[in-house]
Amino acid sequence: MTHVILGHCCKDASCVKVCPQNCIHPAPGEPGFGTAATLHIDPRTCIDCTACVEACPASAIKSEFDLTSTELPFARINEEFFRGRARAPRVPAPRDTGHRALAAPLRIAVVGAGPAALYTVREILQRSGSARITVFEKHDEIGGLLRRGVSHADSRVRDMIALFGKPFGDDRVTVLLGTEIGVDIAVDELRREFDAVVLACGATRPRTLGHDNHRRIPGFHHAIDIIAADNAGLPAPAGAGDLGPVCLVVGGGNVAMDLVRHIVTRDEVNPGGRPVEQILVLSRTDRVAFTPSVFLELARLQNVDLVRDGAGLAPRAAPNPVVRDISGLPAIDIAEPPVRGRTRVVFSFGSEATGLEIADGRSLRVSTSAGRTFGANSVVSAAGFQVTPIRGVPLSERGTVAHRAGRVVDPGSGAVVDRLYVTGWAKRGPVGGVGDNRVCAAETVAALADDLAGVRSGELVRV
Repeated sequence: MTHVILGHCCKDASCVKVCPQNCIHPAPGEPGFGTAATLHIDPRTCIDCTACVEACPASAIKSEFDLTSTELPFARINEEFFRGRARAPRVPAPRDTGHRALAAPLRIAVVGAGPAALYTVREILQRSGSARITVFEKHDEIGGLLRRGVSHADSRVRDMIALFGKPFGDDRVTVLLGTEIGVDIAVDELRREFDAVVLACGATRPRTLGHDNHRRIPGFHHAIDIIAADNAGLPAPAGAGDLGPVCLVVGGGNVAMDLVRHIVTRDEVNPGGRPVEQILVLSRTDRVAFTPSVFLELARLQNVDLVRDGAGLAPRAAPNPVVRDISGLPAIDIAEPPVRGRTRVVFSFGSEATGLEIADGRSLRVSTSAGRTFGANSVVSAAGFQVTPIRGVPLSERGTVAHRAGRVVDPGSGAVVDRLYVTGWAKRGPVGGVGDNRVCAAETVAALADDLAGVRSGELVRV
């Protein structure tokens, strides 16, 4: 018997550190860690010690014996990941060495209260018993996009939000909600008042289809607005209650899948709304960008037909069996009418949306880089996020905060900006899940500790 990592793995990698058999891969620093949707347990070497179960913050590891019928596919995914790979040698459990401990009574500001901030705060608290942290969050609740932009229909997401309670509830941490840095308080003011400032504000501005005028087109919406309203128990944004009968979703990641599930499962539409008969999901590449778990959850829904756009690209070949399942979906002509009383979800790969216009009356038309056009009654963008500019913070050509190993730099001169650091999506771009922020935050806090050791000799000690 073996243990199995499920699809809602957050890649925190706490399990890797406690595994006595070195059977969890890819580990941080190994090839494929950055792009892997989840970690995997090698069934050939797992000894069922349960150490990983206790360490996992997302409750995403179960014994194969305890898997439900809907979780069984993940046993296959874990097994196939290691097929043809050599067994990893047993090694002593890794431990952190060479880190500087923050031993002085420092005052550190953290901008943002999402997953990147969570790991930053936790890293600082683990290094210091006396540092005081002030967290500045522009919204009225902590959690960032994990709370606002991920559907809470799954109880496991709510469990992950509970992770914030311990570090943010520490008596060394003060959380100031409803405070936007760059608007209510200037970045330079924070740099004067605190020993260090860490930007962990992520990438929260939805990408648009070329320009921001789309918000003024009737029938166009951003997925995060719909999901955030649903999470808060609020009515759908104006017009979003009537998305049918044809809804086009731009984007092929987890947010897009959350939106599809929301549309299919919502109990009723707003007055005047029409049932959604077809949801067309446009993914700009042939790469499957959503995780296996969200696809399997969608496949389990009643009265839903999952198909593939016969005129689009086939999903790129990959060892993941779920990708093979998607490749095996029926390829159809999207002009064919869907089955009455059912919702048809069409995956179209290789269709990058480049334009949006009103076709006639309330109908919309989306054009793509491949020269195709798609008609719909509504268009919802789930095309990802970009960094929201903060006054006083330099951005790189990539649109992220310019930095070196977490130290913010002037992109023109390359000079380090004193006392200013960055982590999370604002640092590396909008890629990676919750757990990817752990390694990212560790690098940034290590740079912060080394810098402060040089400035305040004797106040920081090496452990």
